[in-house]
Amino acid sequence: MFGTGLPQNSLMPELLESLAVAENDGRIGALVIDVSELLGVSPAQLETLGDALQRFADTGKPIYAFGEYFTQTQYALASYADNITLHPMGNLMVTGFGGNQLYFRDLLERLNVQVHVFRVGEFKSAAEPFSRMDMSEEARADNQNLLNALWSRYLTRVAGNREMSTAQLQSYADNYPALLEAANGNMARVAFEQGLVDNIADANSFRRQVAAEVGVSNGSFSQIHYLDYLNATFTPQVPGTDQVGVIVAEGTIMPGEQPLGMIGADSLTALIQQAQQDASIRAVVLRVDSPGGSALASEQIRGALDQLQLSGKPLVVSMGGQAASGGYWISASADQIWASPSTVTGSIGVIGMIPTFERALSELGVGVDGVGTTELTRAGDPLSGLNEPMRRVFQSSIDDTYARFINLVAEGRDLPREDVENIAGGRVWSGEQALEIGLVDQLGDLDQAIAAAAELVELEDYERVYLSRPLTFGEQLLLQLADSMGGAQILSNMMAAQNMPASFSGLAAVLPALSAEQRLRLQSLLNLVLPANHRPDQLRTLMLCDDCLAIK
Repeated sequence: MFGTGLPQNSLMPELLESLAVAENDGRIGALVIDVSELLGVSPAQLETLGDALQRFADTGKPIYAFGEYFTQTQYALASYADNITLHPMGNLMVTGFGGNQLYFRDLLERLNVQVHVFRVGEFKSAAEPFSRMDMSEEARADNQNLLNALWSRYLTRVAGNREMSTAQLQSYADNYPALLEAANGNMARVAFEQGLVDNIADANSFRRQVAAEVGVSNGSFSQIHYLDYLNATFTPQVPGTDQVGVIVAEGTIMPGEQPLGMIGADSLTALIQQAQQDASIRAVVLRVDSPGGSALASEQIRGALDQLQLSGKPLVVSMGGQAASGGYWISASADQIWASPSTVTGSIGVIGMIPTFERALSELGVGVDGVGTTELTRAGDPLSGLNEPMRRVFQSSIDDTYARFINLVAEGRDLPREDVENIAGGRVWSGEQALEIGLVDQLGDLDQAIAAAAELVELEDYERVYLSRPLTFGEQLLLQLADSMGGAQILSNMMAAQNMPASFSGLAAVLPALSAEQRLRLQSLLNLVLPANHRPDQLRTLMLCDDCLAIK
């Protein structure tokens, strides 16, 4: 469905927009989803896409899903289909949520590397891999609590989509080895007999089935790729229209300017100031998908958001897959916070780690010595280690940062400080849990957050606009290529010379920086370059296929 997955939000707006438009388009008679390359998608992203699929299904138009196999993530999305077909040699395993962590304490000791950990919050476990050989009881309890909440949400959604009980789906996961043995190892048969799929057939049979219902074209069903469809139905923004600005904050939070896939304090602040100064932007939605990062950078961003609010423009935060630690820091003072039920948030705590190598150097026969005018002069050198005064400096700084974190959450969420302390300490929460304890205001997706922002300024007729940083020279060059046939030929030659797939994976780094209109221009270029199947004038089936930039 998404090529190499959705590690970022690069194509989520286009997916959601195409589904929203198709709901009311009489030319679209059905939806076919192929989740074969759906990777790297968070539970929150799955819920957002699932909600969009449900709205499409509510129109009465059928949804079909096919898979040669289904991971449990792929199956969660496929479960929204009216009809699920699995290949005869395919499989569908539901294994639950969890995983393992590597721990390096003994290795670091053998290498004579010391890792000095400074933290506040007994549940702030990011440093445990460097200081332990197993998971602490606090981290185990916190992680299990979060996974149980996410798993319960998964069972409820998928079982509801398939009109079975959560106990049936849990039993499928718990008893899969026995079920498979009873079916003589036939995985597809197990999935069919347990009601998780509707048909067992290969891709050709699946295509014939869909074609029989929506119409035949060139030996397959009439179809259009969702980006082609969005390109064909794109309506340019009308100048002067009231707007809700959307700023995407995705990745680890770091100081200064940062590349795509990370949140730079200067980069994001510039976009916030742009929104503040643009008179047509009446309200702002900050889409946060971040595990945290630098506390200083987080505070710089929060300060810019505070100035935006002081200018009279309301701020609504929409949380994606995660908005934890620094991700919550930049969210806490918003006028409203929206989260998905499966968002991972909280982690209100502070941690710092400094490795030193004095023992390793000594083992190698290397000495480190010097002079200084105070006890702290040489204490920050990782080659000579940390002395007690410097350790006190670091821990005091961590304590102060934690106190600031607690205070800004208490003020931003209008909660007593004691209540914040009880839910802080580095604990992580699902979106549903965060709603119960007051860390978020509403559960819902980005569209609902945008609607809420518009309501705060009493807008009924408005456009959403995604603010993005200025393009680099290379990105500008790529767009210039899209404006000429010569550019199309150059790109075609590049792809042929490198034997690149239709997805042209190098574009992945560019897409998040492009506006919707720029992305569609790029798609138009690829339409010229890549081979396309028949595209009928009367569109019948919208394809969310296995390659975002391919023509299906």
